[in-house]
Amino acid sequence: MTDIYDESKKILGACDDVKLFRWLGDAASLVCNKADLEGLKGWLDICTAGCRCTGAQPCSRSCGRQCLTMPAEVETVLAINIGGRPALGLAQNYNFHLNGLGDCCTSCDWSWQDLGENYYTFRDLITPAKLVVYLQTPEDNNKEFIVYGYDIDGNLLRRQVGGVWKDGYAVPTIFGIAVPDENAPTIARITAIFKAPTVGSVRLSTIDDSGLTGVLLGTYEPNQTIPQFRRVQLNRCTKWARVAYMKTSPTFLTRDDHIPLKSRRGFLCAVQAVKFYSEADLARAHAFEADAARMEVEAQEKLDAPLYFPIQVVDRNSLRDKCDYWID
Repeated sequence: MTDIYDESKKILGACDDVKLFRWLGDAASLVCNKADLEGLKGWLDICTAGCRCTGAQPCSRSCGRQCLTMPAEVETVLAINIGGRPALGLAQNYNFHLNGLGDCCTSCDWSWQDLGENYYTFRDLITPAKLVVYLQTPEDNNKEFIVYGYDIDGNLLRRQVGGVWKDGYAVPTIFGIAVPDENAPTIARITAIFKAPTVGSVRLSTIDDSGLTGVLLGTYEPNQTIPQFRRVQLNRCTKWARVAYMKTSPTFLTRDDHIPLKSRRGFLCAVQAVKFYSEADLARAHAFEADAARMEVEAQEKLDAPLYFPIQVVDRNSLRDKCDYWID
């Protein structure tokens, strides 16, 4: 970002860095939403959360080995192979489709279903537990970390602040110490989390009666305040999967942040567009936005190699359904 900092300041006029970086993020999103850009794509290998079943029965759809919770950088899941095998992706509401399998049936193919971006932890609570927070730095002592949900008796989690009752339980945040309050509730279900901005990352975990071990529920980055992770349901158990994904829209906090675009001039046109949008000058805003998108697409096309990628065909019919055959 350093090489466009001064020019962006000149385009936007007098403003502090907080506003500048916010508007530069808007400019980047303006271009990123226009095209399928390589700079926003990524691959990752991710492990499943582990089995929660007893062994007496086959693993159910709620088994941890059939769930993947994406890191915060993942905005859209593009493709998945399960343990190295290609799999077909299904929409969020596929289990309601009349021609689908619903929730009870299984199939012999390999598929995955996007469950949406509505999960606050990497994994669900397997059994009700007390929660603790681990801090990366002492500068985050006493920062708010509020867990919303229900306790083991089905009661809404509540806390008292200055004589006023509020929703949620405040997990203690003390560097080097991770012990629950004496009267900490045993939490059965988490419905939301709020974390104040922090200097370092924060880990949320359960803790056993000995106070020594627990299960990691999630890791939260400094700028995550209301975490929402995307979760994927696999149709079979596996230890790992490979995910192709689209990254979240870029946000900028410092001059050293990376802009995932190829065309420098195109990005500056996007900055101009953001400025004209703020002035309600839609004609000039639309013109600069179109030029910004065109320049970035042209820069992208220059990098695309003529590689072979065959058309994919999903044929779920049996031989009896072919019009070319007749089988008695």
